[in-house]
Amino acid sequence: MLDKVSATTKRKSGAVRKKHAKKAAQNAAKKISKAAAKLVGKRSPRLKVTYAADHGLMTAFHHMQRASVVISLMEKGSGEDLRGLLERGVKLYRKAVEGDASNKLVLRAIGVLRATEHLSLAGLYTARQKHRQRVTSPPPEWLRKVIVETDHRLEQIEYERRGKGADLFPVTVELLRRAEGADHDAHLAFELAMAADALCFALENGL
Repeated sequence: MLDKVSATTKRKSGAVRKKHAKKAAQNAAKKISKAAAKLVGKRSPRLKVTYAADHGLMTAFHHMQRASVVISLMEKGSGEDLRGLLERGVKLYRKAVEGDASNKLVLRAIGVLRATEHLSLAGLYTARQKHRQRVTSPPPEWLRKVIVETDHRLEQIEYERRGKGADLFPVTVELLRRAEGADHDAHLAFELAMAADALCFALENGL
């Protein structure tokens, strides 16, 4: 009889301990949640600003490094225009790093360096065509849409005042025209169209 009572008492005390432990855990979780909410509320605006600035510079930096590596694979004496475009992008990047990263300098750097990366790939691809894979490309509907939209964007900024990027507007138009005429080579058309899109982006941001 005593054994039964003892067993019942143990079960009840165990249930009580579990109940209290569960309640204590819930209370602790609530406190942590409230503290975290206060912390996020205080810090999130500053973190967002920092992330936006860092993200822009890192994007420009990665385009710059990839373009540099691809250009280094090209034969000496070739791609002088491309090397010049890379140099312009690097100068914009340096100015963005030295100045306020939140201004449009970083956006111009992103546009020029992204265009350089795509053009360097297009140049390398053209020079190494014998290594390309002989497979059918997917339907280029998306690419046609990009070309049409970029063409429309160029029309909107055609007569805007420009600084050091005035010479890049006709280059962008020419790249778009070449992309349109490269239907036989979907990959080359893609690289040219992406380069035009990137330069258009830089021009839209005051280049």
